[in-house]
Amino acid sequence: MIIGQQYKILAELGAGGMGIVYQGVDTMLEREVAVKRLRSEFSHSVEVAERFRREAKIQARLNHPNLAHLYSFFKEGDSFYIVMEFVNGVPLSRLHPLPWQRALPLFRQVLDSLDYAHSLDVLHRDIKPDNVMVSPRGDVKVMDFGIAHVLGSARQTREKSIVGTLEYVSPEQIAGKTISPRSDIYSLGILLFEIISGRLPFESEAEFELLKHHLETPPPRLAAVIPDAPEFLSDAIERAMAKAPESRFQTCREFADFLRQGAPEIFAAAPESFSRETRAGEVEGCVRRIESLLAGGEVELARLVLERALSDYPGARSLSALEETMRNEADRRAGTAKRNEKNAYLAQVLDQLTSLEAGGSHAAAMDLAQQAGQRYPQAVAFQIASTHFQKLARSPSTKD
Repeated sequence: MIIGQQYKILAELGAGGMGIVYQGVDTMLEREVAVKRLRSEFSHSVEVAERFRREAKIQARLNHPNLAHLYSFFKEGDSFYIVMEFVNGVPLSRLHPLPWQRALPLFRQVLDSLDYAHSLDVLHRDIKPDNVMVSPRGDVKVMDFGIAHVLGSARQTREKSIVGTLEYVSPEQIAGKTISPRSDIYSLGILLFEIISGRLPFESEAEFELLKHHLETPPPRLAAVIPDAPEFLSDAIERAMAKAPESRFQTCREFADFLRQGAPEIFAAAPESFSRETRAGEVEGCVRRIESLLAGGEVELARLVLERALSDYPGARSLSALEETMRNEADRRAGTAKRNEKNAYLAQVLDQLTSLEAGGSHAAAMDLAQQAGQRYPQAVAFQIASTHFQKLARSPSTKD
């Protein structure tokens, strides 16, 4: 299926409260993309459509190594589509809990990306583990800037499928007050607590009770949940989650500096690669993506994805096995292309020979048949045509 005139949908990657995400290919630029189709109920309002367009324009200007880039935004039929950079990785929600020594290098990248976005007056508004992707090498990509704001955040709906809206929302968002970078910092405090502890600071099935926690309840100390967590992490989370915005870290850089003072060596360390089990799952995902690209006829793109995957996962047998499949597919397609070229040439020459014979140009037809026979000596039709026109060309009644 082609949408937006150039985006070919190959496979569904997942579904959530806002819509469905697909693996796709930009057929014009020949690159992998992720295509998010937003739920159709959001397309009926002119106001929502304009807010989506405005937010998409803002997101498109963001250019940071830890931010997933937005390529395009459009409406087709009854749905909005957002076309984004395809990120090869897994969400933080599938990785935590992590030892705090491993969590901090990842969290540092999240802080760096949001500090950059805030410097351009862009807020995220929907920070949660599902919106933070981690590559096999431990590189972070933050996703979905501004979407929650466009949809009205928690006020739209409280369907169970929308995981994380109320669980990560700041007190000022709940109260309908002015939001700022410090609103994102509140959500970042929750994110840091969760990826280390494996649980949320506030949990409740009742919406009202959860709102009251955000507005009134101090967050639990991380050290009380994870005994080996150092006190400076509990202090950082407590400050980030202060009820009053002015009591929080004022910037992501200030948040990062506080953490760096507490663990200078760990916070500055490069992110570690995933465990063997996680890497195995990622290799399997790469194999499925490559097979999907091949099934969609995107052989060249599949080859590029395979080369990148082999670099990320050297020695992976399932990927090495795909190299032979790729070569066979390339050879098959090359053979098909040659056959198609030959058949097209054959049809063209036969049409020309028919026209020349009808006009009595037998000598010219003979020359054309001989040229075609030299190009494709195994084509019996050209051999027969050459002999036929040789006889006609020697006949006294020929016009040539």
